[in-house]
Amino acid sequence: MADTSSIKVGDVYICKVKRLLQHGVIVEVDDTGKEGFIHISELSNRWVSNVKDAVRENSMVVCKVIESTPQSLSLSIKRVGDNEKRQTLKEWSVNNRLQRLIEKYDKSPQTTIDEIKKAYGTLYDFYSELLDGDATVLDEFKIKQELKDAILRFVESTRKKLVLKTMLTIRAYSENGVEDIKKLLLEQKSAHKGCTFKYIKAPNYLLEVDAGSTKKTLSENKKILSALEKKSEELGLDFEYKEIKS
Repeated sequence: MADTSSIKVGDVYICKVKRLLQHGVIVEVDDTGKEGFIHISELSNRWVSNVKDAVRENSMVVCKVIESTPQSLSLSIKRVGDNEKRQTLKEWSVNNRLQRLIEKYDKSPQTTIDEIKKAYGTLYDFYSELLDGDATVLDEFKIKQELKDAILRFVESTRKKLVLKTMLTIRAYSENGVEDIKKLLLEQKSAHKGCTFKYIKAPNYLLEVDAGSTKKTLSENKKILSALEKKSEELGLDFEYKEIKS
């Protein structure tokens, strides 16, 4: 068996089932070229009497490393949490789709893939930078515009729009209180992109923030609430807010 020293206990991988044995299965750990063993007791949370009832040859399974030595590797399917499984499958899917795009549009795909991995670690980490809205990372590599456009289309197709909604409670006690509230909200709407306010019913207003990427939306929302709180204090307004979970 190949050296497994780079694989750590607790790591989660996509694995391909290579051989079914009486007391477990041999799997190939994706993207490492290394093999590991899953004991029959680690195939499922349910009791398994025959490995064929739990897995099939050539199927892909999500596994967690439970023991790793330089010469051997033990894995488990049943110890993988739901969130770990979803994230691992997501990363695996993104890596494969990006690799296919590069192979389709690039004359030297492996060279480009190696350069990206050298700079970012994995294709998924590279994708994450693009997902946060930093398209300039594509300029770090000598790739054709056709490939750049294809990658950006793929990233955009996977983007989940994040819209943050916050209920604001603003109370005024002075003669000019209503005007002060209008001024407060208009100032923030002008200062921040993707920011809207809706009047609900006095003293409640709805703040919605959509700045494009998840990272920017979270950042803008935090800035707006901080500015509203500070300005409200200056104007003598009572200000409270509560996030609305979607």
